[in-house]
Amino acid sequence: MESTVVAAPNPLLPKARSLARNHAVTLTVEGGRIDAAVVTSGRPHRVRIDVPRWSAREQADAERLIAEALADHRGLAPGDLPDTLEADLRHHDVGIAPALADLDAGCECRTRQRPCVHVLTTLYALSQQLDERPVLAVELRSSNAKPATPPDPDRIEITAIDVAGFYGD
Repeated sequence: MESTVVAAPNPLLPKARSLARNHAVTLTVEGGRIDAAVVTSGRPHRVRIDVPRWSAREQADAERLIAEALADHRGLAPGDLPDTLEADLRHHDVGIAPALADLDAGCECRTRQRPCVHVLTTLYALSQQLDERPVLAVELRSSNAKPATPPDPDRIEITAIDVAGFYGD
């Protein structure tokens, strides 16, 4: 029997990307929860997304792997994680990004389409913040992580600069 489901791109995605790029969303991220205010047509819409936290086993494995990875990669910028950590977590069956179906999202808008453009905008804005500060993914899933103040992206601590490689060879 053939499937009658037709897969097509979500038509709300371009608008959501545009809203996120144009700073129409204000995010508050803390362990297991994302709160956002998305402004469209001058009107704010409150969005809440609950993110499942790691189980006790996943948490213990993640803490051990993160500590090992940070010990092996000293000198990372604040909020950064080594690229190898994702593969290490995956190898130990610790998911860093939950599936969309595992997220519990809500928005106060009246649209019937779920996820609505406000939830999608929030997810795009979150992905932008994750690119700038990967440790945010750990803070979202972890029950022990304390959210740190995001660093100013326009400043680099002088101690974070590798003097030997700064001026090249």
